[in-house]
Amino acid sequence: MYGRHPLTGPLEINAADSITDDDRSRKMQELDRATLPPPLDATRRSWLLEPPQPKKKKYVDLGCVLVSRKIFLWTLGTVLVTTLLAGSITMIVRHMPHHKQTEPKPDNYTVALPGKLPEHNNVTWRGDSCLQDGKDQTGGFHKDLVGGYYDAGDATKFNFPMSYAMTMLSWSVIEYSAKYKAAGELDHVKELIKWGADYFLKTFNSSADTIDVMVEQVGSGHDDHYCWMRPEDIDTERIVTPCYDSCSHLGAEMAAALASASIVFKDNRVYSQKLVHGAKTLYKYADFVKDKNSKNQSREFYKSSLFWDELLWGGAWLYYATGNVTYLDHVTSHDMARKAGAFWNSPDYGVSSWDNKLPGAQLLLTRLRLFMSPGCPYEDILSTFHNQTGVVMCSYLPYFTRFNRTKGDLIQLNHGEPQPLQYAATAAFLAALYSDYLDAADTPGWYCGPNFYSTQVLRDFARSQIDYILGKNPQNMSYVVDFGQRYPRHVHHKGASIPKSVKKESCKGGWKWRDSKRDNPNIIVGAMVAGPDKHDGFHDLRSNYNYTEPTLAGNGGLVAALVALSGEETCRKMAEEENSLEYTPTWVVAFICFIIVLLSLLAERGLHHLGKYLKRKKQDALFEALQKLKEELMLLGFISLMLTVSQTAIRHICVPPALVSNMFPCKKPLEEEHHAPESSHSLIFNTRHLLSTGASPDHCTNKGKVPLISVEALHHLHIFIFVLAVVHVIFCASTMVLGGARIQQWKRWEDNFKKIPSQKDASKPGHAHAHHAHAHAHAHALHELFNANHEFFKMHAGGFWRRSVVISWLRSFCKQFYGSVTKSEYIALRHGFIMTHCPTNPSFNFHKYMLRTVEMDFKKVVTISWYLWLFVVVFLLLNVGGWNTYFWLSFLPLILLLMVGAKLENIISSLAVDVCEKRNRGEQAVITPSDELFWFHRPEIVLQLVHFILFQNSFEIAFFFWILMISPSYHQFTYGIHSCIMEKLGFLIPRLVMGVLVQVLCSYSTLPLYALVTQMGSKFKKGIFDDLVHSTLKVWLSDTRSKGESTSEARRMEIVPTIPESFNVQINEVMECDNP
Repeated sequence: MYGRHPLTGPLEINAADSITDDDRSRKMQELDRATLPPPLDATRRSWLLEPPQPKKKKYVDLGCVLVSRKIFLWTLGTVLVTTLLAGSITMIVRHMPHHKQTEPKPDNYTVALPGKLPEHNNVTWRGDSCLQDGKDQTGGFHKDLVGGYYDAGDATKFNFPMSYAMTMLSWSVIEYSAKYKAAGELDHVKELIKWGADYFLKTFNSSADTIDVMVEQVGSGHDDHYCWMRPEDIDTERIVTPCYDSCSHLGAEMAAALASASIVFKDNRVYSQKLVHGAKTLYKYADFVKDKNSKNQSREFYKSSLFWDELLWGGAWLYYATGNVTYLDHVTSHDMARKAGAFWNSPDYGVSSWDNKLPGAQLLLTRLRLFMSPGCPYEDILSTFHNQTGVVMCSYLPYFTRFNRTKGDLIQLNHGEPQPLQYAATAAFLAALYSDYLDAADTPGWYCGPNFYSTQVLRDFARSQIDYILGKNPQNMSYVVDFGQRYPRHVHHKGASIPKSVKKESCKGGWKWRDSKRDNPNIIVGAMVAGPDKHDGFHDLRSNYNYTEPTLAGNGGLVAALVALSGEETCRKMAEEENSLEYTPTWVVAFICFIIVLLSLLAERGLHHLGKYLKRKKQDALFEALQKLKEELMLLGFISLMLTVSQTAIRHICVPPALVSNMFPCKKPLEEEHHAPESSHSLIFNTRHLLSTGASPDHCTNKGKVPLISVEALHHLHIFIFVLAVVHVIFCASTMVLGGARIQQWKRWEDNFKKIPSQKDASKPGHAHAHHAHAHAHAHALHELFNANHEFFKMHAGGFWRRSVVISWLRSFCKQFYGSVTKSEYIALRHGFIMTHCPTNPSFNFHKYMLRTVEMDFKKVVTISWYLWLFVVVFLLLNVGGWNTYFWLSFLPLILLLMVGAKLENIISSLAVDVCEKRNRGEQAVITPSDELFWFHRPEIVLQLVHFILFQNSFEIAFFFWILMISPSYHQFTYGIHSCIMEKLGFLIPRLVMGVLVQVLCSYSTLPLYALVTQMGSKFKKGIFDDLVHSTLKVWLSDTRSKGESTSEARRMEIVPTIPESFNVQINEVMECDNP
């Protein structure tokens, strides 16, 4: 007699072994007892047992009192831990470095301070001055105008250039506060900004929401230029010039100064809000009087040529300070850009100064586009500003002839007019800042026409101009006072030219000091003078302000440029040292290490106890799935380690720019052509919306190449892989749980056949009552089976139209949505399975067997196979901007799922039709499982498709979660839901809807259908055994085949004792299934 082995072919059962079950059981028990070793005597047991352990005392004797051992240990431990913590905190506090504020060095801004000087004033030759400014006039809106800054070498306070200088200082602090701090100048520069901001708040009614007048200047320009005297000696009444309806430019510029200062002082919430309120009031005034501004200007000094650029500049700063989109709407209107000159081609286009804020405003709005990506409807005009900024930067380069240069390489932004250094210094700051913006945005450079230039070119330009100012020029002279060996000694400055010890000079009495050939007795440390002429010539004459006069606006650009360029290597090293382990407090290292180890141990112990629980519950398949999950976690850990360790090597892989100039996830802006008088420029800018905090790409730019990938992009890829794996595991587990719950509902159908005894049990002697029970149960089962088969065949094969292939497929497609498995289908398919594989055991627990096979399939589904990782690579490759690849890919799992569901339903219908055809041919009308019903005659293909469907759906949802991962970037999310990498909202919502639909449909319909229908293959699955029995059976079969077909009874009996009892129980059940 032969029984079929379910996995590897026939298994011979010798006819001579066909003795009764009782005899076989008795013989096996006797043999089992014979193989047991004799009992150990007391002596041998004593050798093996450990020596007796003394009992632990429950109490501790302290002499005068007995204390519970547990309480004593807890108390002692608490005292030790408290002492250790107190000692550690004391050591940390004692050894913590205490910050000592260093006294700031003298600077050109401190020199220009009017009013009551601060106590820590470090310019010894300066004193209090003009303490009555604004106090002598009655009935005015101002009560006090003391403070602010004197302009140039005079004693007049011109609020327009003063506001511009304060805005430039604030901008430099906002962008480079770390460099200021490293130089020990952060607190000092903030004090200077606050001095100016406090003065501005006095020049108008800063507590009001609306104003109609403000102060334009304090002092008379003509009188001030005529008199040459120290500011401390001025005792005459100073004229205050109000402005009613012709100061749109001043209101907007002062609004920019206050708004930018509010960002500098954002830690001081009350003061910052006060500055913001003042900025709003001023900007409202500037916008209101803009139509009258050009008609009523009568000023002679610092006359604005245009006011629209100030409105653009001030509005941009107010948006940064408030986040109010009203200001963004205002500054991004096409009409505003046109009137501000964004589309002009004037000779001064790109020349940033106290009069022209357009280049700075465009760069500020470019920053907005690079780092905040507001998207529509602002993208169009922001892209224009971005492109125009690139054109301006191109015009600064020596390869273009937009601006002339002196023989010493000083750019002539003012076209050969006097005082060129202030324009060159400001241009150097803008170029260095734009370079840093591009580096921060992980963009290696930009295009000027067909040529690509790296950010290093911009820094070289900025450095060349600052080097010229500091002494690398044909004169070998530093134009910054007290820097280098040779610098101007006759600076056009009243306070510096008159000794402090001299008695008060009259208005004309000071002329002798102005015309003196002697060096200034007082040195203005750090002040940049006006500079040379267009031939690099310089005359160190106090009387000629075009060479030797320092200005607030010019020095504002110089300070900003110096801090942008200074300490590049030092700051990088300091940042590395601050972030390295050797410069991290030991308590931080220990604490972080403790938290990481604790969380890791909790996760590991949790998985360990879960595995023990599954083993205790004999859930071998789920335990195996847990082991697969551990393998996936190990693979993720290895991937994480590889990405972390190799990121430096990957970052240093350099490629030609053309190789990484296409196939972006986001579309780059279209080319826009810009024409200049001497040359034509076409700007093509590559915007990659990936912020990078990694090192500078100088390694590649020095080779004329670009990095293959940035550290930040590598980090984002790292996060994506982790999120994908986690989401896949969670989705698979949820699908199996929900699907298993659906399958568990079928258990009540299985229970109807559970108590039916087998023929062998019913035929045993001495079981007369069993015959009666068998007959009753059998009759009930036949009734249930008859009703189920009747309903099953009526549903699937009743009528000619149901047998039509087209109708059958349409019905199968629709049925998966409203009732994937019915009771009649379950009973009919169960009966077909049992009649084929175990006809002698009608009470075979088909439901339990089916659940076990699903659990075994789960360990395959939960893993991410190599071909799925290959699909990830393909998906990432096809994510090209404009293709909407992920939107179209989101249809793939839904289509495949519907195909699988329809196919499984069609298999059920095909089985019913096949039975009807057998009945018509006069054959036995029994459901016959067959592999031919499945695709390519392989039922396992269905599992692979379900595996791919779940993974692809996980990819879609993981991609969405990855986009929304919180990141410490300029904005809250990694890219944001409105980012171009997420695609349009109209594409996003259908992707999410389809993802949810696939998850629900797969859990409640397709997976249960798969669990039932895939049992209709030609062979039953190995899930009929548990893992132990299956492995033992394979060993037994291998041994049997090696010995040949004539294995003796003695040999068989030698093998029997090594077979576990669970195997004997289950193999007998299988033998009963296979016995005809």
